[in-house]
Amino acid sequence: MFSSAKAFEGQHYSTLKRQCLQSGVLFEDPCFTATDDSLFYQGNRIGHVVWKRPREVCEDPHLFVDGISAHDLHQGQLGNCWFVAACSSLASRESLWQKDQLQI
Repeated sequence: MFSSAKAFEGQHYSTLKRQCLQSGVLFEDPCFTATDDSLFYQGNRIGHVVWKRPREVCEDPHLFVDGISAHDLHQGQLGNCWFVAACSSLASRESLWQKDQLQI
């Protein structure tokens, strides 16, 4: 990863990736669990949420196809405007997105 990146909560990307590949277990972030608490600030107002991995949604998932534009991103029902805004800012300059996008 980037030499200037600081580990969050002791999580080092290369170490986590190696551990997952060696064990054959997909990563689950202990700081961002697959629960309503990770998605909603003041409780779930949209109903039952089913967490899925990209390959559970389609056979050959891609985050973006043929580049990215700030207009590609839309906020859904989760109230995650902060995340969509950050991704849109990165998308407005491809060099920034390429720098921050993790290749797995």
